[in-house]
Amino acid sequence: MTRILLYISAITSLASTRALGQNIKIATVDLEYVYANLPSYKKLMTEIDSSSSRYQVLQKEKLAAYQQKLQAYQNLGKQTPEPVLKDKATELETLQASMQEFQANAENDLRMKYASKFPEIEKTVKAAIAECAKELHVTYVARNYPNYNAGESAPLVLYSNDLQTDLTDQILSKLGVPNHTEKGKNRKNGIIR
Repeated sequence: MTRILLYISAITSLASTRALGQNIKIATVDLEYVYANLPSYKKLMTEIDSSSSRYQVLQKEKLAAYQQKLQAYQNLGKQTPEPVLKDKATELETLQASMQEFQANAENDLRMKYASKFPEIEKTVKAAIAECAKELHVTYVARNYPNYNAGESAPLVLYSNDLQTDLTDQILSKLGVPNHTEKGKNRKNGIIR
């Protein structure tokens, strides 16, 4: 009986030692760079920039009309009747409110456009990351840079300077972007550079 207990104890010790000594591989990815080189993301950003430019043109036209009416209001003499002054002041306030509402609606439209199309792009990128990680037997994948939108002030990686653990090039290849400016270059990422 003692022999069996010793045998079970030895097997348990070996099993737990093997579990502790597992080969855990951690890799990094430069998500900003991946997105910057991804055609679908570039297309989305071009659409947003185009819409933003159109909104800016319209906003400039509204501002020019407002400034013209403001100049006319300021040029009214002291002999101008009070009802006319009040009417012009109300007109200016209405124009200013209209400009502010237009600006808010334009910003909301741009956010909504991004929010409606980005999740599909993000899903594709995450799938490529998972596929690369499985192929290369990577246990964990970390971002090289902080996600400021999520309130991070520091990246998840303290230091990375190894092409073998940087999956950025492989992920871009999986996403159909075989050539890019930094391909094969060693990136030093993280807090310590």
